[in-house]
Amino acid sequence: MSHTHQGDGRTRRRSGPEEARGRPGRPWGVVPAIACVAVLTACGGSGTADTGAADRSGDTQTSPAAGPAASTGTPPSSAAPSAEDPDEGGGGPPASAPATPRPAAVGRCEATGLALTLKAHGQEMNSKYFDLRLTNTGTEPCDLVGHPGVSLLDAGGERVGEPATRSSDGAGGGPVRLRPGQAAHATVKTAGEGVTDGRCWPEAATLLVYPPGSKQTVTTRGLDGLRVCGDSFQVGPVGDRAP
Repeated sequence: MSHTHQGDGRTRRRSGPEEARGRPGRPWGVVPAIACVAVLTACGGSGTADTGAADRSGDTQTSPAAGPAASTGTPPSSAAPSAEDPDEGGGGPPASAPATPRPAAVGRCEATGLALTLKAHGQEMNSKYFDLRLTNTGTEPCDLVGHPGVSLLDAGGERVGEPATRSSDGAGGGPVRLRPGQAAHATVKTAGEGVTDGRCWPEAATLLVYPPGSKQTVTTRGLDGLRVCGDSFQVGPVGDRAP
């Protein structure tokens, strides 16, 4: 610190850089600062509270739970139908699909439900052919498969000659399903009378037939000219059409 002596004998202080650095700040500078702080504190009490409330309000508005980012979480329960909602097919185990009813089993045609007829079908080379028909006279369908058993009877009910042997003649061989009124066909074959020098069996009065698989018989007296010659008497399997 430097001093300047004046003529009146009083010493006058002169400030300089050294004095600014060496002396503490003036007391009056602190007072305005304290006053300012006090004013800010007094005036900012409600302002601070309002600011905090605003901050909290802003937090509420920008919270991830309420903002677009919430869509990345589990969707609300109302967004998808409940698995137990009866309107959505829930509420317990799924109902079993109704079983498809199986068609009723079709039985074998019995002799009591069949009618027998025999029709001449023509002659070819040295053989004569006849169409043996078994017609379903019942009210339900039935099945036939295989060869029928065929014999001839005289007027007294005695057998004429031998039963027919099996052949593959005709259009049969597989199962035939007969609806009511439908007929199965089997081919009966014998030798032509003119090629056997007249060696023929006695004339028959009745044709007796065992339907395939049956132990009962059906008969007819309409032979339509059938007479077995040359000891050749054959029958084919039943089919669904005439030979």
